[in-house]
Amino acid sequence: MTDVTKICRDISQLDKVAQEACNLFLSECKKTGIDIFITETYRSQARQDYLYAQGRTRSGQKVTWTRNSRHTSRLAWDIAVNKLI
Repeated sequence: MTDVTKICRDISQLDKVAQEACNLFLSECKKTGIDIFITETYRSQARQDYLYAQGRTRSGQKVTWTRNSRHTSRLAWDIAVNKLI
């Protein structure tokens, strides 16, 4: 069984085309001085369902709007800006 609370940030877990796009995106951000980092790449369907339940059948704020995420197809990644105060 997959640990639905475990986050995958590994770009190599993405589809090959998505890996290329992600690496290009990261490179372009770096060139322009935007300091970002990957917060999540691949999600199992079990993890996606777990996240979808949050704010619905499980406590907490809603964090996703769908059970059919591109994360489960290895085609999406999430980012955040690393902003130092």
